[in-house]
Amino acid sequence: MLSVRLPQNLERDLGALCERRGVTKTQVVQEALAEYLVAAKATDATPPPGEPDLSFLAPDDPIRPFIGIAKGGMSTDELMRLTRGDDWNQP
Repeated sequence: MLSVRLPQNLERDLGALCERRGVTKTQVVQEALAEYLVAAKATDATPPPGEPDLSFLAPDDPIRPFIGIAKGGMSTDELMRLTRGDDWNQP
């Protein structure tokens, strides 16, 4: 359980809103807090420096685990030489 003290003007506005909507103060505060936490989580989800930004992908996108795994690995030239030989990029 949590008790929160509100400034008088905020409590008055909250009470008026609840009367207009026919909901309880608890419902409004819970909904507002849930939205706040979702927004804060999204802000905290920014990747650390040097990590790829995957915000464009859905959370369950199957490609997610594979992004960045070659970091520090072979370059494209090295990989192509390995699979196709030294003259892979010659005219």
